[in-house]
Amino acid sequence: MTRMTISATSHSCTIRFSGILHKAFVSPSPRRRYGKRVLRNLSVCASPLSSSVNPVIIQSPSSQVFASSLPLSDAPQRSDEWFALRRDKLTTSTFSTALGFWKGRRRPELWHEKVFASEAQTPEDSQRNAMQWGVVNEAVAVDQYKKITGHEVSSKGFAVHSNEHLNWLGASPDGLLGCFPDGGILEVKCPYNKGKPETALPWSTMPFYYMPQVQGQMEIMDCEWVDLYCWTPNGSTIFRVLRERDYWNILHGILREFWWENVIPAREALALGCDEQVKSYEPESTHKRTGLAIAKSIKLASEAKLLCREIAGHVEFYS
Repeated sequence: MTRMTISATSHSCTIRFSGILHKAFVSPSPRRRYGKRVLRNLSVCASPLSSSVNPVIIQSPSSQVFASSLPLSDAPQRSDEWFALRRDKLTTSTFSTALGFWKGRRRPELWHEKVFASEAQTPEDSQRNAMQWGVVNEAVAVDQYKKITGHEVSSKGFAVHSNEHLNWLGASPDGLLGCFPDGGILEVKCPYNKGKPETALPWSTMPFYYMPQVQGQMEIMDCEWVDLYCWTPNGSTIFRVLRERDYWNILHGILREFWWENVIPAREALALGCDEQVKSYEPESTHKRTGLAIAKSIKLASEAKLLCREIAGHVEFYS
């Protein structure tokens, strides 16, 4: 069994091994599938460690950067410019809502938000508090992810699909992972745990309702993998999600209809002063293919690879 110890203040790690060396956090090929789990113990320490038996040193190549030809703004998240860029796009964070994953009127409410862009809707207290929790802790979470993995995380921005026929789609990645030949995306989640975030524990499986967001990010950024990082005050987990083009085709059909048959015609009617017509374009709470999208999301989420679990500074890697 391989034993790995990583420094909390360094991006290099020393591996002592008595068998086969297993590589952690490598960029997978698009069709790679993971086999049986192999548990490895890793403890986060305060100072670099050395090995007495010819250690192998693995270090993140910080000179490599994420390369992409797609439009990428460096506007800070939640700045006025960032909100302006998002206003006329359907963004990945809203995909599950546009697909009809949620009960109630969240899908029609998203339509209203996109049509009447000047009429900003005030979120409920629980939603606002959950968003604020994520904003406050995102930097801490990214820092912890970097300590655990040794990955360099480059600056984020707002990306628009490079295909002019799909440039109504946008994404705001939490980070870009360019340490390997095939760069990836970092998506961070800080669960609010129904108003009790201080007692939250990291996920043991990936929530299916985040699958549209991460698959949308991969489509827009033209990447093959995402590290979905769940951070809580009590620990964290990392899931590796691979790109699935067939799944995206299902999502794209529903999203395209929402945008071009519901949002855009309503905007045009509003601009022409045909207020009575606007309401006729409001979508139903679900789409006829919502059930299929949910079923596929559940299946893919169950297949997402748990890379590691960290509890109180003790990290266990799986491979």
